[in-house]
Amino acid sequence: MTEPESALQNMEPATWSTEDGTAYEVALEGINHVVGAYSRLIAEAKTATDTARVETLTAERRGWAARRGSLTPADRAEVDAVTAECARLLAQLRGTA
Repeated sequence: MTEPESALQNMEPATWSTEDGTAYEVALEGINHVVGAYSRLIAEAKTATDTARVETLTAERRGWAARRGSLTPADRAEVDAVTAECARLLAQLRGTA
């Protein structure tokens, strides 16, 4: 019986530090919260049958989802910028700004 191929077998060595990896995870969590906040607002707009607002919010949520997919721990400046932007945007979306 042959051993299954390891999922890690063809991975390149990491080009970022542990701190960079942790900052990246924090940024991803921030993005997830932003996407969730948009989802709540979309649901509210649907309940209010505000089609234009639903479309606007959906486009914003889609943009954040795409940003999540393009973020990399190797770009610490972008990771830090995303984290800061998420904090500001979440306060705004949650009405606490």
